[in-house]
Amino acid sequence: MNPREFLAEIGGVPFVAAAFRPKALLTAVALVRRNADPAAHPSLAAYLDPENAKRIFDRHAVSRVEDVAWDELPAAEVANVDSTSQLVVGAMPDWQPLFAMPKRYRRMATSTSSTSVLVPQTIYLGPGAFRDEETLRETLIHEHAHIWLNFIAEVYDLQVPGAPNDYVLPSGTDGKTYRGVMFAAHFAAAAASALARRRAGGEGGVDERLQYLTRYLEGCLVEMDRRPHGSATGDLVKEALALRLDELLKEPAHPAETR
Repeated sequence: MNPREFLAEIGGVPFVAAAFRPKALLTAVALVRRNADPAAHPSLAAYLDPENAKRIFDRHAVSRVEDVAWDELPAAEVANVDSTSQLVVGAMPDWQPLFAMPKRYRRMATSTSSTSVLVPQTIYLGPGAFRDEETLRETLIHEHAHIWLNFIAEVYDLQVPGAPNDYVLPSGTDGKTYRGVMFAAHFAAAAASALARRRAGGEGGVDERLQYLTRYLEGCLVEMDRRPHGSATGDLVKEALALRLDELLKEPAHPAETR
């Protein structure tokens, strides 16, 4: 199966394509992990357990990552994450399977949030994530988007070998890989889509952030176009993100139209 056939099989890009099929991508990821370590688990579903996946990565991944210091989430924060997740999927019902995949949360002492491709399906939340409801909503979308795009990257990488690591995000953060810029673009597309849906439902107070995220997505795409180092799969994902940008810009009375 080539990258185009694979994207068609899973229904496109998660958080972007309405036809995306979560179970198809999860099955593909489980098969990749089983191929890496066939004797690790008797059932295919066990390969989707985050701790089981971490052990496989530790045994077979070329790179290593030092885990950040973490604790279990306090009960009050677990409840906050659960209720805020319900707010997200309440506004975006088609995202319910994307928030229900096997994952685990961990509490870190600083920053807002983090995920790592080498610590699969693990979302680290810092104090910044709990600053207010809107921040937590966007943080959860952000990190779930990263996990799902990581799933695609497990099957087919998103950049060509030897791609440079000196890309700059629209925020000014430098030292990024092409892949990293794509992950930022994907998050922005997901978060902007959620805000656009909420605004279409009559909710106010989201225009400024929607405008920022739309411009951020656009900036990421410009940076990727400036020095294209995407793989065949990465090019297909970038095309999907560019289409989503066009859709966001065509939203009625979109704030970006005032540029």
